[in-house]
Amino acid sequence: MTLWARVVEANRPGPAEHSIRFRLASTLVVVIAIGACWSQGELGAPLALFTIAATIIGNTLSYRRREQPWSIAKPILAACVVGGFVWFIITVTRGATPGDISTVEKPLAALFAWVLSTHAFDVPARRDVAYSLAGSAALMAVAAAQSVDLSLGIYVVAWVVCGLWGLVSMWQSMSGAHGVPWITLGAAGLAVALLTVIFVALLPAPHVSTSLIFPSSSAGESPVTSPSNLTDGGSAGLPAHAASPNGRTGVGGFLGFATSLDTGARATLGNQVVMRVRATRPAFWVGQTYDTWDGQSWEQSAAPADGQGTRKLTSGSPFIIPLTSDQQAGLATNSTDIQTFYLAQTGPNLVFHADNAERVYLQSQHVFVTGDGTIVSGTSMGSGTVYTVASADNTATALQLRVATTTVPNGVPSPALTPDQLRRYLQLPHPDARVTSLAQQITSGISTPGDADPHTDAKVTAIEAWMSSHIHYSTDIPPLQAHQNSVDAFLFGSRVGYCEQISTATAVMLRTLGIPAREAVGYVPGSYNPITDLYEVQAKDAHAWVQVWFPGYGWQSFDPTAYVPLANPSPGSIIAKSTGGVLLHLPWIPIGVAAVVVTGAMEVRRRRSRRPPTWAHQASADLERAGARSGITRRTDETLTAYCGRLADTEPGCRDELIRTAAVIEAFAYGGIEPSAEQIALVGSFARHFRGGRPHPIDTQARDSPSASSNEAPASSRGR
Repeated sequence: MTLWARVVEANRPGPAEHSIRFRLASTLVVVIAIGACWSQGELGAPLALFTIAATIIGNTLSYRRREQPWSIAKPILAACVVGGFVWFIITVTRGATPGDISTVEKPLAALFAWVLSTHAFDVPARRDVAYSLAGSAALMAVAAAQSVDLSLGIYVVAWVVCGLWGLVSMWQSMSGAHGVPWITLGAAGLAVALLTVIFVALLPAPHVSTSLIFPSSSAGESPVTSPSNLTDGGSAGLPAHAASPNGRTGVGGFLGFATSLDTGARATLGNQVVMRVRATRPAFWVGQTYDTWDGQSWEQSAAPADGQGTRKLTSGSPFIIPLTSDQQAGLATNSTDIQTFYLAQTGPNLVFHADNAERVYLQSQHVFVTGDGTIVSGTSMGSGTVYTVASADNTATALQLRVATTTVPNGVPSPALTPDQLRRYLQLPHPDARVTSLAQQITSGISTPGDADPHTDAKVTAIEAWMSSHIHYSTDIPPLQAHQNSVDAFLFGSRVGYCEQISTATAVMLRTLGIPAREAVGYVPGSYNPITDLYEVQAKDAHAWVQVWFPGYGWQSFDPTAYVPLANPSPGSIIAKSTGGVLLHLPWIPIGVAAVVVTGAMEVRRRRSRRPPTWAHQASADLERAGARSGITRRTDETLTAYCGRLADTEPGCRDELIRTAAVIEAFAYGGIEPSAEQIALVGSFARHFRGGRPHPIDTQARDSPSASSNEAPASSRGR
């Protein structure tokens, strides 16, 4: 056979596929997969609409020409597919970044959609239709690669339903069977669901690779024209104002996303998802810090003590963030913490990050960095913005902080805070004897204050513990009077407050003890989604906490009101915790009552369904049970009279009664002769007693022929 003949033979179409349902299902899964890629931004709207239309038109024409496919179609379609691959190679060669798989995903989605829509014009046989069914999985995988929320789940469910419909239709077409194998499908579905749960539960905690060049995007960007370089997200031209939240989330100036933080302001934060974060490890994601306290509000120093002020970085992404001297003193580890933020709401143009940010991947012409390390984008940041931050992890353990000195663990000297920096982070508007006395009372017996005090960690822990046991957490705080010191009113008045009041009081007490501290605001990790491996940060996760400076380790975060885990959780632990939480909050008493009622109803129905339909069936069943107990079972071809004769051999005293009982039952069953009500009662009574091992003779007055009173039976016995 020549090479050409082999090619022709390999491409010879198989038997025509006539199942409309199979073709419709395969068309739908491709359309759904293209729609999924479009929903995740992998395909543009024009290309998505074109490939969907081509898929529908192609499958329609293929069905009409299934018996006689166009011979010229294959060469044309092959040329189209080859052209698609050539385009893909050229696009990837020119635009892909080595190590960045995201630069390949969009061209790959376009290639898959092009191939499947082209293939739709030549699907005469079953194997061709099955190829479309299977090929759609590649498109769904590409869409899933960029999914950061559960909105893709709608497409996944639709794709699975149509895929199962297609597989069942293919099986029906192959076997010529009708109907749906529900039992097989149900068993297979349960097995797949169980294996999926086990697989997800056994997955380890996710680890963010540090070798990739992370993508960034900036949705709805416009240059920031605010004099402070900081906006609350409402407009790129308006500065963010403290205590003036706006927008759907209520996050604006409320939690310090402005140049000042008023601890007397009250606002309510909602459950809207503000951002989603994929991180090497969970952390306090800081937006701003404050160093100056005036008794009611925190302010950022206009001219930091280190004299660096606000710097404008114009290098482009990635921006290399210069560290301040107090941050540089804290680099005690070499590990890198990678965080990628996916903004779900338009918000302030702050670049949130874990402490000690080193690089920022952000689509912006420039960024601003203040003297305290706050990072601000030069453009507004709308919903859909994606940026990545690489931070030098400086998180220290409690033991490391307990022995912190001016020398880091590797022996390299670590400069202490300068006198100007020390004054900056110990600043108080005026001495407060009551606050100082309370702080000293809480930390009594834990050494003396000092910049290199080895007992600083113990003092911070003691104040945290006191706050946890003496403060009532509530967002409904009492109003402050004019010129009233909020810390004094909080500690010696209501002792009711939320994160701002608690963290502020903690920072002020630490400063009275000579421990450098400052106020930090940002977000704590929200709930972790084991499906997307992302933290879903809600508006209510906006937070304020305390940062304390330790020699050798720099700024460390402390907070008595929020818990940040040490590492990313495994999907299994999240599933177990979520399941336990759901089970714990279920109304078990109503569920138990309902279960008992349903079980009782099912048992009653079962007993009724097993009850013999007539008195004759019941009596026969009683006799057979009695025989089975004695080891005498009735054969399928055996009459009741013959069977009762065999039973009489074991109960000679009941022979006559057994024979007469069998005669009454068979006369009714086969002769249509209905006995009297009295005869029915006696037959039933004898059969029940015989089954129970207590046989007794039938009343002699009822030993008439079963036909003697067939026409005289009372109406109540009819049909019993």
